[in-house]
Amino acid sequence: MDQLPLTFGSYGYRFSDPKLQKLAQIWSLGWDEQATPLYDWDGTNRRDTGKFIFQYTISGHGAIEINGERHPLTAGHAFIVNIPGDYRYFLPEDSDKWEFMYLTLYGDVVEMYWNEIQANIGPVLNIPPDAAPVRYLLQLLEHAAMKKISNAHQASGFAYQFTMELFHYCSNLEKNLSQWPETIIEAAMYAKNHYSEDISPDDMAEASGMSRYHFTRQFKQATDRTPIQYLTDLRINKAKELLQNTKYSTDEIAALIGYKNANYFNKVFKKVTETTPGKFREANRGAMCDHH
Repeated sequence: MDQLPLTFGSYGYRFSDPKLQKLAQIWSLGWDEQATPLYDWDGTNRRDTGKFIFQYTISGHGAIEINGERHPLTAGHAFIVNIPGDYRYFLPEDSDKWEFMYLTLYGDVVEMYWNEIQANIGPVLNIPPDAAPVRYLLQLLEHAAMKKISNAHQASGFAYQFTMELFHYCSNLEKNLSQWPETIIEAAMYAKNHYSEDISPDDMAEASGMSRYHFTRQFKQATDRTPIQYLTDLRINKAKELLQNTKYSTDEIAALIGYKNANYFNKVFKKVTETTPGKFREANRGAMCDHH
């Protein structure tokens, strides 16, 4: 992130144009930090019905429980939910703070795309800080802080544009995921859940229930990537996130993403990104800064 809001702040808008309210409109947005367990929102008990929340973690960590399943929310993780809904997001006991940006929208267009994202990707998203939806929300926060969101038409345009940025990002995140065979989805999810371990395409094939030969061929046909390319992409994307957001050494990062040693990690990282981990960190220093 190139620019950060100078201070924490929350901004609410109550524009009255009914046509724009029906399409897409801003209800509230802000940049906040919570450090008390009193921060606890139950989606079944909220009064502001018909709203749609996007909340993106900057630092620290929070948690959200959806239909009884708990999801940790660390830096780079976002959730999207509808009001009302069967969820609860809160500061967990093992967290000393949760810093985040949020945007609450409403309107039929927002609802349509929110529901489609949730159906195709799920309610919890991993979005790097340089991704278009995050950059656009930063711009909206700057506009809000400078009192540049001043009329219903302008705000509706902002709401629609953010919704499109998020939908476009999520569409590219797992293109054609719904068309993947179930066995390939199982292998991909196995890789996502275990890439931090010493796993290989053989393990992915085992998770799919297919032989290595048939698995490799079908995986490439479904995803346009070989299993090792898919696994490597997961690991290198996580490495980029850790290089930007933490002070971990390359040895520590290598261990966290499933590589046995830093030398091999450096070799793979340079092959994929055409730069070294050290140079990448230097070029992206401050992309995700703590805001005190």
